[in-house]
Amino acid sequence: MLQPALKHLIAAWTLCMLAFVPAHANVPGGSGDLHAVTLAQHGEEYDLANGNVSFSIDGPTATIADFHFHKDELVNRNGRHDQIYWSMDGGESYQNPGHCQCFVKTNTPDMVDVGCKEKYTGAQPHAFDIEIHYVLRRGATGIYVYALLSHPASYPATSVGEWRVVWQTPSNGGKWLLEKIYVDNTRHWVMPTPDELEHRIPTPIKEISFFRSGPWANRGESKYTYSATYEDIGTFGFASDVNKLGAWTVLGGFDYYNDGPRKQDLTALDGGMTHHFGRNHYGDTGIHVDAGEEWSKIFGPFLLYANGGSDGDTLWHDAQKQAAAEQAAWPYTWLTGVPEYPPAAQRGGVLGTFTIADKLKPTQTAKGAWIGLAQPPPGLDFQSETKNYQYWSHVAADGTFSIPSVRPGVYTLYAFVDGEVGQYVQRNVTVTAGTATQLGNVQWTIPRTGDYLAWEIGKPDRDSTEFHHGNDYFMPYLYKGFALEFPNPLVYTVGVSKPGRDWNYAQSSYRKDKADPEPWRWRIDFNLAQLPAKGDANLIIAIAGSDRAHVQVSVNGDAPLTTFTPEFGGGNALLRQGSHGKYSVKNVAIPVSKLHVGKNSIELVNTDYKLEPSYVMYDYLALEMPGSEQ
Repeated sequence: MLQPALKHLIAAWTLCMLAFVPAHANVPGGSGDLHAVTLAQHGEEYDLANGNVSFSIDGPTATIADFHFHKDELVNRNGRHDQIYWSMDGGESYQNPGHCQCFVKTNTPDMVDVGCKEKYTGAQPHAFDIEIHYVLRRGATGIYVYALLSHPASYPATSVGEWRVVWQTPSNGGKWLLEKIYVDNTRHWVMPTPDELEHRIPTPIKEISFFRSGPWANRGESKYTYSATYEDIGTFGFASDVNKLGAWTVLGGFDYYNDGPRKQDLTALDGGMTHHFGRNHYGDTGIHVDAGEEWSKIFGPFLLYANGGSDGDTLWHDAQKQAAAEQAAWPYTWLTGVPEYPPAAQRGGVLGTFTIADKLKPTQTAKGAWIGLAQPPPGLDFQSETKNYQYWSHVAADGTFSIPSVRPGVYTLYAFVDGEVGQYVQRNVTVTAGTATQLGNVQWTIPRTGDYLAWEIGKPDRDSTEFHHGNDYFMPYLYKGFALEFPNPLVYTVGVSKPGRDWNYAQSSYRKDKADPEPWRWRIDFNLAQLPAKGDANLIIAIAGSDRAHVQVSVNGDAPLTTFTPEFGGGNALLRQGSHGKYSVKNVAIPVSKLHVGKNSIELVNTDYKLEPSYVMYDYLALEMPGSEQ
């Protein structure tokens, strides 16, 4: 029986999620006609239908060969990817499920669940059993999908980074069935046509192409153009103003994703959707399992959703409503008998109030903070956790929070919020099945070494989008033009310069035309009205992402004070058209003897400027000063 506190947690979570669902709310699975679900088997092919949608599952490969929404086929049947398919990694480690044995888990008029399992034989590059399920429910206009990876103790050590499902939508006669792509409020537009793709111009980075004609003439695009944070968008896909159809990947729960709620990955491109479970781009953590270790994990369920009857924008808004409905229904009551997906009664949760005490920002609140539970490896944080599950929620305006639907275990509690650098950490939080752990008032006291902030640049939000190019960072090869846009050194004058105009979203090398790359010096000029006789100022450098970078810090033209390597670097976000990678914070102590009353300057240089992929993306910079502010 659920304890009252857990009932309160579930009710609070449901009300929170329903707040995001418009008045004419969608229902989980979709709002189609309520015909019975049918299953027909033809050899190794399984045909599922419910009067709204129909699917043909190819058993040996565990792929969707056909997906009809009423009479419209939504799977590309004429190209290289003529099925909705699964894959792991690339190169010599590339693997598609094959030789699967299928079975019918559930077959009722309300629901059919077909599973297909590939057992590890020693011949595959990954020592996992792979089990993929397709679930069609009465009234649904899409199909639920979930996958299980399992590693019995008898299997050898193994690992996987890229683990994904791919869905290519149809084209015909040089046109897309669904001509518009939808990712977020910035990236939704008409795509290049198949004909324009056929005649595109390749570049040295194989993923990037430029176009010769049409609306995309002289513009570039790649799969990274549409990378996004799954927790932010909830759905992505395609729709058509012409054909009044839409096809979408819709996300319900997020607990099976890796590296926390700020991790982004690929979504959609040129008629195809790619759903990454390992989110291995922008800093790969990967799943690593030792020999002799028994391990398993469920990925999903998520919904492959279809809608129609309206223009593209309206269908996109419907897909967003559908995502809200799926999230409100998580964990799904219909998925039973799977140990990796315990029902609500066998899960627990955490309740409490989260507050912030910052002597230098007394008005800072916890509203909207991410707060979550994770089980990272020793010495690391949630940004490096892929193997287990993570659970994240937002803090309400009054500071209360609830983290529901948590599998029992011992976790570390994390929290971070826009407006503050770093993160709150509380270890050894125990979650018990059927109960809600009451944490009471959780207060994050912001560590401060100074008495006032002399200046700030940007806003602490683990991203660089408030800076120059923050609204088009996703366009390819932006870094090739930095030397034409900015001087060297880049000078930011506190009180005069503007973050969105004068501070770039990324510090890379500085290279004009074909000249050799130079170090790009970034200088912050500022005034101090007074100085104490002794003590240290604290330069706060919050980094939204970096790769192969070493940051050298100098004060007032003196010899470098320090050079540091940002923690959690990697991921190649500059070349991969991102605005952030993995986050870190560096505090640099500056003796007040190195500062002056009046004019001062601090210079930041990436000393690895000769490497084109080397960069730093700053999230926020500030100078804490000892003494009193005049």
